[in-house]
Amino acid sequence: MRPLAIGVSAALALTAVIAATATFAAKDAATEAVTPLIAAAGLSCTPTATRVGGDVMTSDKSPAKIYEVACQEGMGYVLIAKTKGTEAPTAYTCMMAAQPGADGKPTPLACKLPANAHPELGLQPLIAQTGHACQIDKARTVGLGATQTYYEVACKDGAGYILQVPLKTGGPTISATTCLAFGPDSKVKCTLTSPAGQLAVVDGLAAATGKCTPKDKRYVATDTAGTDYFEVACTDGKGYILHSDATGHLKETIDCAVASGIAGGCTMTDTRAALTQQSALYSNIAKKAGFNCDVSKYADFPAKDAANEVVELQCSNRPDGGVGVFPLRGGKGRVFDCIRAITEGYKCSFTPESAVIPKLNAQLRGLNKGSCVVNGARAFASGDQSDYIEVSCADGGPGWVIQYPKASESPTGVLNCAQAAGFGTGGCQLPTNVKK
Repeated sequence: MRPLAIGVSAALALTAVIAATATFAAKDAATEAVTPLIAAAGLSCTPTATRVGGDVMTSDKSPAKIYEVACQEGMGYVLIAKTKGTEAPTAYTCMMAAQPGADGKPTPLACKLPANAHPELGLQPLIAQTGHACQIDKARTVGLGATQTYYEVACKDGAGYILQVPLKTGGPTISATTCLAFGPDSKVKCTLTSPAGQLAVVDGLAAATGKCTPKDKRYVATDTAGTDYFEVACTDGKGYILHSDATGHLKETIDCAVASGIAGGCTMTDTRAALTQQSALYSNIAKKAGFNCDVSKYADFPAKDAANEVVELQCSNRPDGGVGVFPLRGGKGRVFDCIRAITEGYKCSFTPESAVIPKLNAQLRGLNKGSCVVNGARAFASGDQSDYIEVSCADGGPGWVIQYPKASESPTGVLNCAQAAGFGTGGCQLPTNVKK
């Protein structure tokens, strides 16, 4: 989903807090004198250099002294500590301190230590904590919230982010949200990058799929985990939703035909045509696998390996769908019914398990157990060589456990519940199969 707009001011007017005539003294001070102020302000800063400024008067007419500190962690600070009382000092990052005052003139509080000469570089270790591979080109302060400072960061590769940094140790987690998430109506505006430059990341994501040369692209959404979704229309007419992880790398490729649940789905691809074409393809593959299914609906499962595609199939010509496991590089696929699929680690959502019962009745007749009319079934167990399905009988008599070789849809034998009691799955569990 799109993140909410951040209600912060466009810039910090330091002159509302400090008299505009504040100036720094030329003398240095021992780090030991500044360390307790850093702790009192709740900052995460290991001092590498310090500077003591002049005496000033705060907006409430209290005398105060100004300090500057460069930090091992990255961003340096200006601290304003009242000379009387025990009130914690006020801290501003060097980027905040460099913002012009309300009159548009440079503030006299700008950091001057050599280590703080380029305060935007102090954001580099901070954005690295978010996992984004961004080499900072430019940065600016966006504003100040109740618990966080907001910065815009422009990366050398064209990407842009709003970086949210906690004001104090123990505050909210540092996070970075793509500038594309802040639309025209947002109170936050990215000005250091262009939307076209920000979308350049999609080219890399599309290349990582190995199946799309982009013709067009757009930002779709950012979810609550901070991961991004983009739509890409390909030169071959296909389209995908590309899901990138928090580091900007491809996490998931979703065919537009099944992406309607992601922020409204694809808008640059004819998804109805894509769905029809893909359904026809899966129908053909399923029939080659020996499963006569005219596919009317399908959905991808996460594959367990890189060699196969796993797809749930709903059929228009039969009530029992299934789960197809189809090799990506040719070869005969497999389709498991919606009970057998559970033993393989997949659960159908389009087809009820009860739709498999007529097939089970036919299989029991072939095994000379036709006196049992199946009224219940469940995935029983899966071993290295075989899968097992438990069934119960409508007359309340003893049920069975049907055995299937891993590579076959045809059963090779049955076990009664006493014989199957030794399985490490708790034995038979359907109601009429459990001894009272």
